[in-house]
Amino acid sequence: MRRAVNTLRMRWHIPAVSTLAVLCLLICVPRHARAMFVEQMAVSTRAIALGNACTADPPGVMSVHYNPAGLTKLPDQSFSQGLTLPFIFIDISLTADPDMEPFMDGSSPNPVGHPNGASEESKVDPLAGTTGSSGPSMYVPLYNDTIPFLAGPSLGLSSRRKGSKWTFAFANYSPYAVGLTFDDDDNPVRYQAKALGQQHLIYAAPALSYKVNDKLSVGFTVGMGQTATYAELDMRMPNQMTALTKVLGDATQDLNIPVISQMTLPPPWFGGGVAPYDKVAQLSMSMRDDFSPNYNVGVLYEPKRWLSLGLTYQSEIKVEQVGNWEVQYSKQFKAMIDWLGEGNILPVTAAMLNLPTDAENQGGYVTNNMTIPQRIQAGIALRPSKYFQLLFDVNWVDWSVLNQDTFTFDRQADFLRFATLMGYTGGPDALIIRRDFEDTISWATGIELFPTDWFTWRFGYEWRPTSVQEDLYDAMYAVPDIHNFGTGFGIKTKDDVVIDVSFAYLIGDTTEIANNGSINMNSTDFNKPVYNPYAGLDFEQEMEAYIISVNVSMPISTMKEHMHHQAEMVKSAYHFLNPFDDE
Repeated sequence: MRRAVNTLRMRWHIPAVSTLAVLCLLICVPRHARAMFVEQMAVSTRAIALGNACTADPPGVMSVHYNPAGLTKLPDQSFSQGLTLPFIFIDISLTADPDMEPFMDGSSPNPVGHPNGASEESKVDPLAGTTGSSGPSMYVPLYNDTIPFLAGPSLGLSSRRKGSKWTFAFANYSPYAVGLTFDDDDNPVRYQAKALGQQHLIYAAPALSYKVNDKLSVGFTVGMGQTATYAELDMRMPNQMTALTKVLGDATQDLNIPVISQMTLPPPWFGGGVAPYDKVAQLSMSMRDDFSPNYNVGVLYEPKRWLSLGLTYQSEIKVEQVGNWEVQYSKQFKAMIDWLGEGNILPVTAAMLNLPTDAENQGGYVTNNMTIPQRIQAGIALRPSKYFQLLFDVNWVDWSVLNQDTFTFDRQADFLRFATLMGYTGGPDALIIRRDFEDTISWATGIELFPTDWFTWRFGYEWRPTSVQEDLYDAMYAVPDIHNFGTGFGIKTKDDVVIDVSFAYLIGDTTEIANNGSINMNSTDFNKPVYNPYAGLDFEQEMEAYIISVNVSMPISTMKEHMHHQAEMVKSAYHFLNPFDDE
């Protein structure tokens, strides 16, 4: 009779799972659903293997992030330590738009001899036909600097009195992190990001859960975090305005009317001008917020032994970063600024237009206020057999709260004063980059196989379409549509030590932005002066990433026993090496 009932349940469970999966696919993949690469990729080893499908069966102590209600499922006292190593590879190529008309000085991305090309080889864009690849980078808080690799450590402890319904936990981890470098001298990406990183490290996350009854648990986490952002890039301005300064500079090179020229417009005009493909400056910024708190609320409902439902809300994080900025201007750009301070007429005109007249490198304090968006995660876990478990998650993230990046300087920046003259509306002391991210909806599915009591094999898949709109795409937010494949295993020893190992492979769809396709990268529209270092170039990007993660968890009693054995071994070794010791 029991076998017949189990068979009937199996026959119902399998179609139910298929129907649920189909419905979730239809509901949760609207045309404009978006997601981001940087979120929760290095939090939990088990979650990485399952493609982050774990809200209904949270991963050990890291339940403090995915669903704090899951802490009730842990042993009375437990310890967890993990390390995740991401390896990100981004390849970018730039090619000339064959229909691009040259700037008024003859500069063009097209080769010499093309009907629409430049008239001189020196005026051909040196970035046309080039490629660039990324390297890793990460900010280390105590070191207060960056290192050339990425790592995501995690640590967690939980405790519950025997028979109590309350479980307390503490953890630290990094739910948001990305760091890249493109610092080769010939890397074309250096004009948007020689180095770029943004990370949110939760250094203290106390949490608690309460088991309402055998079916329902609730949990709450408070995260105290540090947010850090750093960026460094070379700058150039390929547009008609810079081309005009070069044309007038070349035309007036030998123009010198005694007395009159020196009093009005000293030659060469604009100090010789700045060509469209000249490097004009190098900008670097580094800032952080050492206290940016958030909270997580979770519910776990298990109406049947084979069915679990999870729901988590993660609050938004208000970030107020403060740091330093520095700009080093090129010789050509400084010559143009100094020219505005010469004669009798130019200084007056420059003052009326709020243009600089004294060339110098600049630096000072910079602030950046941003919001890391709120999230809602919902999941289901089905275990129709003791040999496997199916999981499915849906995530919504309020990325539309990020409509722009705003970096406010403590003084007017000369490059922004010139940009204001060309129509930039952000002001001379604030660098504003329009983003208009779209809300995210993504989904993930996973399966766990339990062939024995001590071994678990996991597989997962997550679909992450990009949140970045095509007409606002740039190399700083190089986030394409991403497929995330995960796998891994867990081994449980006789003394309840669990060793989890996971691997993930992420591949992004090829992103192609034609010339004039993005106002943040390659627009030639003079009425949209944000920052377009690749004007006249077609942009193509490919991305892939590998993630390796290891985690060890165990009851605290087992950890104490291991530490005691290690102490005894050290003591024995000491006595062996010190035969004259009396003790």
